[in-house]
Amino acid sequence: MLHYQRDPERIEQQTYEKIRELVPLERFTLEQQQVVLPVIRACGEPLIAERLRFSPKAIETAKYAIRHYAPILYDFDTVTSGLQSDLLYQEPLSFINKAVVISQAKAKKQTRSMTSIEYWRRYLKGAICLLGESSTALFRLLEIIKEEESARPALIIATPAGFLQTTEAKQLLMDLYQEMEIEYILIEGRWGGSMFASSIMNALLKIQKGIYI
Repeated sequence: MLHYQRDPERIEQQTYEKIRELVPLERFTLEQQQVVLPVIRACGEPLIAERLRFSPKAIETAKYAIRHYAPILYDFDTVTSGLQSDLLYQEPLSFINKAVVISQAKAKKQTRSMTSIEYWRRYLKGAICLLGESSTALFRLLEIIKEEESARPALIIATPAGFLQTTEAKQLLMDLYQEMEIEYILIEGRWGGSMFASSIMNALLKIQKGIYI
């Protein structure tokens, strides 16, 4: 018989022990570490920690938003597939699969994710926005925020991956902090994907509930 760890609790405990051995976490606050650890676990690559960026009040703002039942908005269904339903306080919202979004995107020759952001407007104030896949959606979201002062979300979690516009969209989000103080958590550069947005959101929900690794 093969000998390997079967106990899920021990697997989780030993996984985080190994990550702490491999990754210097001192530059992160204790609450930031609660986000960094599951992000590393999601991809199995300790180097991802070097690309994680937090705005100054990101976690504090996230806790406040969660405590006050802020809307959760997401760009692709792959984001919600990774969210832990037992942690959620309400149903996350997306409009990407609506017929009107599909038809408008085709008519305007733009991405569906970008088009769907138009339907976020009424929910944006104080919301938590999960951009796990689409850099065009992130660009459009930032345009809307600049157009409408009242449309400012509490937090943007930006983890799109890609080779075109992705790095630039995330950099713009960071650059806008000085001007608009939009709190963010993001993975810098081309790395990313929906699983990271989900992992970050799950971690924030656990922090608010007082669940620590």
